[in-house]
Amino acid sequence: MKSILFVLDYYIPHRWGVENVFENIIKRLEKKWYKIFVLTSKFDSKLKDFGEFWNVKIYRIGNGRLSFMRKAIWKWKEILKNNNIDVIHGSTYGWAIPAAILGKKFDKKVVLTVHEIFGKLWYKYKWIVKWFIYKLFEKIIFEYKYDIYHCVSYNTQKDLINEYKINKDKTCVIHNGVDYDFWNPNEVKDYEIKSLRTRENRWDKFVFLYFGHAGKSKWIDYLVQALPELVKLENVKFVFNIIDSKRSSKILKQINKYVWEKVQIFDWMSKDNLRVMVASCNSVIAPSISEWFGSVHTETCAMKKMLITSDISVLKEVVWWKIRFIKPGSSKEIVKSVKDVMSGKYENISMKKFDWDETVKQVEKLY
Repeated sequence: MKSILFVLDYYIPHRWGVENVFENIIKRLEKKWYKIFVLTSKFDSKLKDFGEFWNVKIYRIGNGRLSFMRKAIWKWKEILKNNNIDVIHGSTYGWAIPAAILGKKFDKKVVLTVHEIFGKLWYKYKWIVKWFIYKLFEKIIFEYKYDIYHCVSYNTQKDLINEYKINKDKTCVIHNGVDYDFWNPNEVKDYEIKSLRTRENRWDKFVFLYFGHAGKSKWIDYLVQALPELVKLENVKFVFNIIDSKRSSKILKQINKYVWEKVQIFDWMSKDNLRVMVASCNSVIAPSISEWFGSVHTETCAMKKMLITSDISVLKEVVWWKIRFIKPGSSKEIVKSVKDVMSGKYENISMKKFDWDETVKQVEKLY
């Protein structure tokens, strides 16, 4: 039985794209009798310091990402000393460097999952001093050596090689998966859709949905800027379902200016309710300026819903179905794309499939 130590800034029940990725990988490895150790942050004081189920042991330390980074190295050493760990699996960004250092110290192979390379994009997300610090930190991460760089898209691999001159032979591309059993339009009953649309006064409306978090890379700011023009359109409704975060409160405050019969805001809901929400809309708007795989985008495609999204390499790599690509970072483009979609103007792209079981088979090959 192989033993894998995952070191992750956050893990479930914290909900974000990265946590979803590793939850899917870990639960499939555990079913194959891998022995799994997870070292992560204790972001919620209600969580226990240690949890164990079947072959998975979860250690939580610190009270957030920064505290975790300061304190967890001692717990990591303890786990490596007291257990026969075969492979360390780290993830950008927080715990990449300690993975490299301790991998070398304890003579362990290190797999680094690289989700996204921001490079010069940092200046779009951070002010001048912060931009320099984040860019420098990213550069330092890739000054260290890892046994294999697992990139979640060909776009990420290309950026990693071009930006940091990593040997291509040290990299591999394994796309994230999509839970097609769950994100299946046939799993949502007609009466559920009818009930929701009737209850929220959307039955005769063309409904556009934004769901996910409010980070700058998602470029929800431009969607909000487009709202004054969008709400002038007839028979439309714009629905926002945003994950709670520091930045979301700022965005929600801006959206609240337009909350009337054409704009609705929901707190982040359960996956089951979210699936009904997606099934009941006409189109999803996800105008990201950068992505590492695009969970929202690929889940929307799996649900066979029209998607308005940015014309960037990584998304063109993974999306399919009825797509309206837009120039990133333009509120005018969003307004035009909404009008186009309502009049049936979009691209039809052939199906692409990203299966979690196949993803995990490829990760096993790395191990």
